[in-house]
Formats: sequence, C-alpha cells, structure tokens
Amino acid sequence: MDDDMRDLQRDYLADLRQTVVQMREHGQGLASNFSSAFPALLFLAHQLKGSGGSLGFPRISELARKMSEELNLFLDEEHASRPTPEALSQTLLALSGELESEIAALWSAAAMPPRPGD
Repeated sequence: MDDDMRDLQRDYLADLRQTVVQMREHGQGLASNFSSAFPALLFLAHQLKGSGGSLGFPRISELARKMSEELNLFLDEEHASRPTPEALSQTLLALSGELESEIAALWSAAAMPPRPGD
C-alpha cells in the first residue's frame, strides 16, 4: 500500500471518531428532535457506505448499510415490525458502538498511529 493511501486511511479513521460522536448525538436525540436527527443520520449512513468501501474498509460500509436499512425500515409505514423512534435510537446507538469497535480494530491491525492531537 502506498503512503498516500495509508495517509488517507489514517485521516479517514481519525475523522470517523467524530462521526461516531455525531451518530450518538443524533441517535440519542431521535425521539425528541426527529426532524433534524433523522435526516442527519440518513446522510451519515449514505456517506459511510461509500467512503468505507472506497478506502478499503468493507466492514464500515456494512455497518453503514445496516444503519441505512434500519432508518429506511422506520420510513416504511406498511412494514409490520416498524420500530418506534426509541427502538430505532437503541439500534443506532448499538451500531455506533460496533463502528467504534471496528475503528479500534482497524487502528490496531494496520498499526497506524493516530494523527497528532487525536
């Protein structure tokens, strides 16, 4: 792997920490602030699906796909097991935990030191 790609991956993983924070904030506020939290979560899921795969992190894309599916399931009013905002919030918080674990594993596996200040 060339140094430029490694630098991109390192920067991406470092930035993902902020994404996890955003997921948690929006996930926790879903029931009380649905009109802004839900679109933000859809955007994060879409962004992560593409960027994870592009940079060689398929598990990140998979977690983002799950997140997107859960969000879209909530929109499906005819689906029998449509989650409540509270249940959706819990699912999203669990996915953010999985994402955080994946980021930590990738840092370890790649032996990439965090950027200064991270």
